[in-house]
Amino acid sequence: MGATDQLIVDSEHNNCQRPLSLSLSAVKSWCRAASGHVGLLTALVVYTIIGGMIFRNLEYPSEVARLTDLEWLVRAERSRLLAALAADNSSLAAAEAVSQYEAAVQTAAQGGLLLPLSKGAPPPTLARWSYLQAIFFASTVLTTIGYGNITPYTVEGRLFCILFALVGIPLTVSVMADLGSLLAGSLPELPEPRGLQGSLATAAAATSILLVYIAVGSFLFISWEEDWSFFDGFYFCFVTMTTIGFGDLVPSTPQYMLLCTFYILLGLSLTSTIVEVVRQQYSQSWRHLQALVETLSHLATERNPADMQADLRSVLAVVNISQDKKHKEWQEAVRQLSDKLVEQRGKPKVVQIIVYESSV
Repeated sequence: MGATDQLIVDSEHNNCQRPLSLSLSAVKSWCRAASGHVGLLTALVVYTIIGGMIFRNLEYPSEVARLTDLEWLVRAERSRLLAALAADNSSLAAAEAVSQYEAAVQTAAQGGLLLPLSKGAPPPTLARWSYLQAIFFASTVLTTIGYGNITPYTVEGRLFCILFALVGIPLTVSVMADLGSLLAGSLPELPEPRGLQGSLATAAAATSILLVYIAVGSFLFISWEEDWSFFDGFYFCFVTMTTIGFGDLVPSTPQYMLLCTFYILLGLSLTSTIVEVVRQQYSQSWRHLQALVETLSHLATERNPADMQADLRSVLAVVNISQDKKHKEWQEAVRQLSDKLVEQRGKPKVVQIIVYESSV
């Protein structure tokens, strides 16, 4: 084989290896980027699970003891009521016993004790601080939703809640921002807005994406919660995605708590992205309106009709300019128009006095 043939073979071999090396480098860069996203999300999940387990260990024994005391209180007041009725005492004593029993029943019901006691479960099974419920509570702390259906009761639990939130909320915000950037890149590209109508259309399209996500969550929750309607699920998802968190509707099926947590985390990231898009469009529309109002006010007070028509055409041209990502084109046009108006405003008005010569 000659030297020329060897060069041809080497060239073909290098050309075959070049796409392979490029694909390997692309895979490595993709893996590095994915590991960053996955690592951040994994850190939040592990932090939430550990926090939920600590909450459960701090609050569960106290809740069981509190439910046991409430059960004893109801039984004691019931026995006292029966004794007062059996003793055939005055109606005043019986009325007092009834009042004390009703107060005990109300206190027990507010504390989470099932009534009547004959049909209720023992206090350890009534405790709300299960592992799944505690993890779900930890996620509501980190996302600042705070339904309020379950709260720490002990001093240790409340102190840990403060420390847990101080460290976890910044981590959650970082994860939500990271997921929001990924969602923004995966969403279909919206058309570039032109003028006020374009800005409003973009905001409406972004809001529609959020409503579709909430509707999907509503179908999920009505399949998980038997007594929920579609509107209940939609209302709960909206209150949750906007972090209002009234707490009047809260999922009660333990086996779906983790799925609910992931849905909420993803939804909050999407909501923050959509809210930012809508905010930018509102801000852009407001700047357009403000520039238009100020210019029209100036034209109405200081310009003649011919000049006013020319300036109106300039204003409309600026308002309808589509903005690029850095808003340079729009800002430059507004600056030029403002300089022109200021220059014209600074010119002294010329008053022409025409004297007609008459033969009279």
